[in-house]
Amino acid sequence: MAFNYSQVTAITHDLIKDDLSIGIFKSNRFLNHLREKQDLEDGGNKIICPLMVKDDTGTTGQFYSPRDALSLDEYDGISASEHDWKYITESVVIYKADIAKNAGKLGVLKLISSKVKQAELAFKQRMVKGALSDGTAATGALSSKQFIGLDKIIAASGTYGGISPTDLATWVSYVSDAAGVDRAITKTLVDDAYDQAVEEGIGGPKLGIMQKSMFTKFKGILEANQRTSKEDTLNGQGHKGQVLVYNGIEHFIENNMPNTAAGDGQLWYIDTDHFNLTVQKDNNMRRQSIKDLETADALLERIFLYGNTVGKERKFHSRLTDITI
Repeated sequence: MAFNYSQVTAITHDLIKDDLSIGIFKSNRFLNHLREKQDLEDGGNKIICPLMVKDDTGTTGQFYSPRDALSLDEYDGISASEHDWKYITESVVIYKADIAKNAGKLGVLKLISSKVKQAELAFKQRMVKGALSDGTAATGALSSKQFIGLDKIIAASGTYGGISPTDLATWVSYVSDAAGVDRAITKTLVDDAYDQAVEEGIGGPKLGIMQKSMFTKFKGILEANQRTSKEDTLNGQGHKGQVLVYNGIEHFIENNMPNTAAGDGQLWYIDTDHFNLTVQKDNNMRRQSIKDLETADALLERIFLYGNTVGKERKFHSRLTDITI
């Protein structure tokens, strides 16, 4: 006996809820880190991110003697960056003719499973590319619609979140480059990129990412007693989940990093305490089901996510560029 359309819809729903929604994040190490630190928001016209913009020289606190008159002045050491909501959707379309041709329950289950898996892979890649992007795209259809990600945040200049470096001197990241001239990777360059982003007890990189060819160069400069290699069960990274631990943090391959000039390798350091996936709680992988499409003899299942990637601070991220690969 074959499934009826209500049963097919229910099965698809369960696969989307149990496999697709979870699998998108669990099968990619970078997204897994973001999901662990995800922020849920009720809503609002903008994502507002409070920032601490004062140090000890900018407040009314002081050392004092018992007879000193203490200041009664108030101060506001908090500002905020603003970020637009972005919207992602992915569809699973199952044509009724395909259901009929895949005779028996086993055939229909295989059909549904393959459709959901395809949607999972597409959604995952779209999210990773967006989280790593500068918020623009080569094609007009995507321009300004995708996440404003790390390629915009990890920069030595430029306005981000409505705040410019002129307004906040720390509103830039450390970038080690060689003015477009490729150079050999060295341990000194790697350590410098890491060290420049660290403020002990406040913030600093929690992971390092790079493309596969850069990862090979990175391994080559580290002595065996300076690194720890480990395997994990995550797939989809092109290297069976291999991770290098150096300076106490994980370094791994992320092949969806933005393309650079041929032969130019990059290493990005990211503080996941100050770079988050912020999601509107009512549209966190929300599902929509349409049993009968007006324009096709098909069933439609669609998922939605409203959110953006938000850099709460820029100075705790860095990048090393212009490396020969």
